[in-house]
Amino acid sequence: MKVSIEPAVFTRVHPKLNFVLLHVHQINNSKAQEAAHILHEVTKVIQMTFQKETIKNHMLLAPWSVAQQEFGKDARHYQTSVEHLTKDVLHGKDLTTKTTITNLTRYISLKYLVPLAIDDCAKIKGNLLFNVLSGNKRTGLFRSLKKGDVYYHDDARILGAKLDYWKNPQTLPSPETTEALIHLDLLPPITKEMQRKIVSELTSLIETFCNGKVSIYTLNRAKKSVALN
Repeated sequence: MKVSIEPAVFTRVHPKLNFVLLHVHQINNSKAQEAAHILHEVTKVIQMTFQKETIKNHMLLAPWSVAQQEFGKDARHYQTSVEHLTKDVLHGKDLTTKTTITNLTRYISLKYLVPLAIDDCAKIKGNLLFNVLSGNKRTGLFRSLKKGDVYYHDDARILGAKLDYWKNPQTLPSPETTEALIHLDLLPPITKEMQRKIVSELTSLIETFCNGKVSIYTLNRAKKSVALN
C-alpha cells in the first residue's frame, strides 16, 4: 500500500503538519477489557480538566482552531477527532469498545490531545491519498464534505475527513482486525521530542496489549509519500 499527501494539504492546514503513520501487524484484540481500563482512567482526567466552553483554549487544541479559521465563516462547524472525543467524554459517553487497538488509540489521543484515526488495512482498497476537496462531495445519505475540506480516500471511496472530523465506518477496526493503519496529525507546539514520546508510548501499548508488530513512518512537506511494507 502506498500512502501519499497532496501539497495542498500543507497549504490548507499548516506547513509544519506531520502525519505519523503506525502500520500494525499481527494484532491480537483479546485484551479489550484491559485496554478499556486505562481509557476509563484518562476520561476521568478529562472530566476534571475541561469544561465544554474551554476545550479549544487548551494549548494543544488551539493550533487546530487557528488552522480551522482558514475556512472562514464555516469554521464554527469544524471539530477534530480529539475535540470530538473530548466532548463525548464531557457528555458522559462511554468511549470503550470491544476492540483493543481502538481503546488504546483513544487513550493516547485523549492523554496527549492529538487528533488520531485508525483503519483496518484489510478493508482498504488499494492506496491512500490525503487531499483537499475541490468541490462538494456526498459521502452518505446524510453526510457531505464541502469544498476545501481535508480528507483521505482509497481507490474506492472516501474514508474520512480531518479538520472536520468524520470517519467512514466501513474501514473501522473490529475485534477480528489483525492489521491496522493508525495516523496521527501533529502540529506545533508538538515538538519532535514530544512526537517521539507519543509514538513510543503508543507503540509500547500496542506491543503489550495486542502483541502487535509496529512499523513507523512520518510524512511531511518534505516527504509526501511512502510505500508501506
